[in-house]
Amino acid sequence: MPERLLDEVTDIELVERALLEDKIAQRELVIRYQGPIYAYIYRWMRNRADAEDLTQDVFIKVFRALGTYSRQSSFRAWIYRIARNRVIDFLRRKKPQSVDIEVDELEDIEDGCTPSEIYESTSQSQKLRDAVDSLPPLYREVLLLRHRDELSYEEIVETTGLVLGTVKARLHRARNILKQRLDEVKHL
Repeated sequence: MPERLLDEVTDIELVERALLEDKIAQRELVIRYQGPIYAYIYRWMRNRADAEDLTQDVFIKVFRALGTYSRQSSFRAWIYRIARNRVIDFLRRKKPQSVDIEVDELEDIEDGCTPSEIYESTSQSQKLRDAVDSLPPLYREVLLLRHRDELSYEEIVETTGLVLGTVKARLHRARNILKQRLDEVKHL
């Protein structure tokens, strides 16, 4: 597989090649997903070493379980689900009394603003992070998957195991809470 064409190759094609032990295809899957998966895990862990270890664990699991991947679903959602499950397992072992999932920051909530525009402003960014951090974990997770990780509704459903209506309801509630909290901060 010529390396210059890898950007044009779909995830499904890479998976099929990786199953045949094509090292270039395996490497390309890691290149495509290592950054986003690390960022996703880091927002839960808030610890660089743990996030790096868990990211490595996720890719080991991905390549061991690649044969079980169903091509009817999104590879992206499948790998995020593996990452989510690995983090939850880690948190349960680390703190058996707590099942709360801690995730961090969101870049794009306000209408008309791109993620980079919001993130450029330190004070806005801090206010936004504080508001997101104050959300209940169930709302925070779906909000971050949608806006930070840019997963589709269907991918969020596959990743979390929730039904579509629940995902949409949690997103709606999360956005309303954020809007209310950000409006309160503006008036201070």
